[in-house]
Amino acid sequence: MQQNSQKKICIIVDSLSIGGSEKQAASFSKSLHKEHFDVSLICLKDEISYPYEGKLYNLGQRESSVKIIKQIRKFFAFKKAYTDCNADVYIDFRIRSRVFMEWLLHQFVFQPKKMVMMIHSFNTSWHIPKGVFFQKIYNQSKAVVAVSKGIEEKLKADYGFTNTHYIPNYNVDTEETKQSNTTFPENYIVAVGRLQNDIKQFDRLITTYNDSNLVEKNIQLLILGDGEDKASLQQLVEELELITHVKLMGFVDNVAEYLKNARFLVLSSRVEGFPMVLIEALKQQTPVISFDCNSGPSEIIQHKSNGLLVENQNFVKLKDAMILLVENFELYMNCKQNTVSSIKKFTEKNVLQQWMRLLKT
Repeated sequence: MQQNSQKKICIIVDSLSIGGSEKQAASFSKSLHKEHFDVSLICLKDEISYPYEGKLYNLGQRESSVKIIKQIRKFFAFKKAYTDCNADVYIDFRIRSRVFMEWLLHQFVFQPKKMVMMIHSFNTSWHIPKGVFFQKIYNQSKAVVAVSKGIEEKLKADYGFTNTHYIPNYNVDTEETKQSNTTFPENYIVAVGRLQNDIKQFDRLITTYNDSNLVEKNIQLLILGDGEDKASLQQLVEELELITHVKLMGFVDNVAEYLKNARFLVLSSRVEGFPMVLIEALKQQTPVISFDCNSGPSEIIQHKSNGLLVENQNFVKLKDAMILLVENFELYMNCKQNTVSSIKKFTEKNVLQQWMRLLKT
């Protein structure tokens, strides 16, 4: 058995910026480095904002403006980086929905027995292209890792995979809250994520907030994140005359500080995988409210103990939950008291033990 210092691990990502799975990949590279693995990363886009450890192959630099030329060059650059890494294990965090490109990679680049295919969303089609070929090739890989129990159950039921492993995302133990000169509102709640309404449903969260009594109580809603729906969300805020109450903060590098100062966090997603923002909020002693969506929140939230779990996609009950956590001080303080203790099993130390067992086989 090779020692960690000799074993080479390559992490494959779309980018190292903005997204939750991208942040987890960057944190994972740091964890592996601390465990003395030889770490490398293949990044498809020139989007690097999260701190990472290891040798970076940035394939997004100096791209052609002609789409077909860009794709051809990137394929060969990917193949060269994969070969140059010469890793013992490749862990693929990417979105993998383009059938032809994924077929090319599996035919001419990937070595199945060295591949760990990460599944970060209950919408498994984002990570597993359609077709018997991919079902077969994934089943031949070293492992298919689901970040929630719900995803693992779906993988077994829908695809018949026999090589699945449940390994959740984790809270980085050594990551400290960044101190900044940011001035925070006196009283606010927070939502975090990519501004993508068909998934995160921030448009419906804003209207739900508007229908609650939080506006008259002067409790602001801050939404952290960037994305394609930012302009439409800003228009909605203006139409509802909520400019002084709803703030689209964009991408911020001190998310933990915003979470720490918030009254609570709200997650209004249609679908998730294992939403790390819930873990991050609880780490900061901030209670959480979330839909019981597929998947992840029910594995993190203990109803009325560290937050509130709301009937999936029932926005009326989401509104009621927001009001309840504002008006019921005893419930709120009970949830706040239990935040940190409720996430002990999702610490870096505990989750890495599961990864070590997989990587050393």
